[in-house]
Amino acid sequence: MRLLRSGSIVLFSNCVDVAAVLVRNVLLARLLSVTEFGLAATFAILMTIVETFQNVGLNRLVVQDPRADDPAFVSNLHGAQIVVSFMATILLILVAFIFAAATNTISQTGDYLILTVVPLINAFTNLDIFRMQRDGHFAPQALRSLLSQPLGLLAILPAYWFFHDHRVALAAILTQQVSAVALSHVGVQQSYRVSFDGTIARHAFRFGWPLVVNGLLMFFILNGDRMIVLNRFGPEALGWFSAALMLTMIPSNLAAKSLQTLALPALAKTQARPQDHAHLYTVLIALSALLAMTLTVGALLLGAAVLDLLFGARFHAAAAYIVPLACLNALRLFRAAPAIAALASAETRSPLYTNIVRLAGVPAALAIAATTGRIDAMILAGIGAELAAAYCAGLFTNVPHGRMHDGYYATLALLAASITLVLLAHYVNGYYALLLAAPFAIVGLRLAGLTANRSSILAAIPRLGQHKAAEQSKIYP
Repeated sequence: MRLLRSGSIVLFSNCVDVAAVLVRNVLLARLLSVTEFGLAATFAILMTIVETFQNVGLNRLVVQDPRADDPAFVSNLHGAQIVVSFMATILLILVAFIFAAATNTISQTGDYLILTVVPLINAFTNLDIFRMQRDGHFAPQALRSLLSQPLGLLAILPAYWFFHDHRVALAAILTQQVSAVALSHVGVQQSYRVSFDGTIARHAFRFGWPLVVNGLLMFFILNGDRMIVLNRFGPEALGWFSAALMLTMIPSNLAAKSLQTLALPALAKTQARPQDHAHLYTVLIALSALLAMTLTVGALLLGAAVLDLLFGARFHAAAAYIVPLACLNALRLFRAAPAIAALASAETRSPLYTNIVRLAGVPAALAIAATTGRIDAMILAGIGAELAAAYCAGLFTNVPHGRMHDGYYATLALLAASITLVLLAHYVNGYYALLLAAPFAIVGLRLAGLTANRSSILAAIPRLGQHKAAEQSKIYP
């Protein structure tokens, strides 16, 4: 019952969060011209860099590390967070100029510099909102998700009245960030305190530096296509391409975020119980594959209609790319499963190695875009790179119960088969979609079999407060 309640809270809050993002972008698309919407999309690209430079994974470390129930440990993480945030701001000032030059948006440099204050804002986030998830308390984080994005949404209309251009998106982003930090102090068990311990800071660095490098790789992976479109085809093309990308990224990001929020604490706390840990991980693989398949089929059946309904006829050119973009994001969603398992074991390098493989697809996409002038060919290159990265995840990721079992590759093969059928249905003949029933049934039955024994899953989730006394007695290394 507790697992079901926690899952419902997380899913509902994440749905509100992504729904607000969707409504924000739809409202911007309706208010602005396609070109101005494309310029507004550059803020979303730069925000990925902002998040990367300050992402040393402290929010995940405070969930993974058993010492996190000690208030002194969290206080020292707050000190490390402030240091990281100030360093991130300095780096971003330089990046803002480079980004403007690389994307041919020199006139927007001043707006990009304003975004560099975001790390300074986030420096004062209370990490206890994440620590509480160790014991199954998701309500404070849910409240943060429920309110921060809608507050950013409310800033759009007054900002539009004042600016009447792409800077509306900048006002919405800043409002959302300030709201998120303020709400991180609501409903927590430990008040915000700051101290600094060099030993803990070094531990946080060892945990986080692969995540920062991985984040830089993810920046080019997630935004490489958009930067290529902006550079090769201009801001108008970026406008409608961003609309298609958003419609496929929002559901995949929702699924990945929800899976991480629920699975990471459970996997972290079952490392000493290999059988329970392995069972949870196997369920995670099957569930992520089923969600990925659902994303591709939904895009095939409803993608163009939803695009026209939300964004209007001005963005219809993007309809041709929704299905391949959904396939690309489906593979990215599936790769979240081994990444979550690695994080639960404090193994932050495995996702980094996997994304190095994926990054190889970015120059290939650039070369294809330059030689063919076709955006869909560029996306197909990305799908191939995502498939290679998903395969390598099985080679690079280690978990406490051993190297990933053959079931991972069997599930990946089924997902690849379903993606192939979806692409054939999109480009060749819609009747290929009928064959999708087979991989769907196999993965669905597999997941049903894994979850049939409900007691085994609930046993893998530690009861509230279990082992807490032992954890608090541990000292710093």
